[in-house]
Amino acid sequence: FGTTTQTADADLIAETASSVDGKWTSNHRLQGIAYLYVRFQYNADVFPNGIPVVSATISGKKVYDPRTATTVFSDNPALCIRDYLTSDYGFAQPSSRISDTQVITAANICDELVSGNKRYTCDGSFVTSFAPNQVLSDLLTSMGGLLWYSQGKWRMKAAKYVTPTVTLNESDLRSGIVT
Repeated sequence: FGTTTQTADADLIAETASSVDGKWTSNHRLQGIAYLYVRFQYNADVFPNGIPVVSATISGKKVYDPRTATTVFSDNPALCIRDYLTSDYGFAQPSSRISDTQVITAANICDELVSGNKRYTCDGSFVTSFAPNQVLSDLLTSMGGLLWYSQGKWRMKAAKYVTPTVTLNESDLRSGIVT
């Protein structure tokens, strides 16, 4: 499951013990990485159409939700961005540098229902060889969002129309209109 304390897979160690190349050892613990190890034994009666296709349903990484102070699986872009900012493979920022008030506002906008569906979801993946700025930019597109660093905190905003509260007219102009 990718726990930080997992040990190397004993079956995989045993299967590769006699191999000269790529021997799997007890040092190959895959800590923090979920993986799937599948082994097939050929049997024409069991697999008449060849090697079966293996698939998995993946929930992703659990992320912290400041609205509930819990860590859960979530497709909420604001929560995924917050997690990326604080993760060691992302920006490794301490939580104290994240404006959770703005994360909560953005997360609530993302979870609003529009035609029965969440307004925004983050359903994708990336590899850690990508530049962190590129990953962050890609994550932001999933909520049409903005992210900036100001006054010692990361702040974010999800895209949503806001009704204007001020009306400007000619008296607000510096000078008269020139034609």
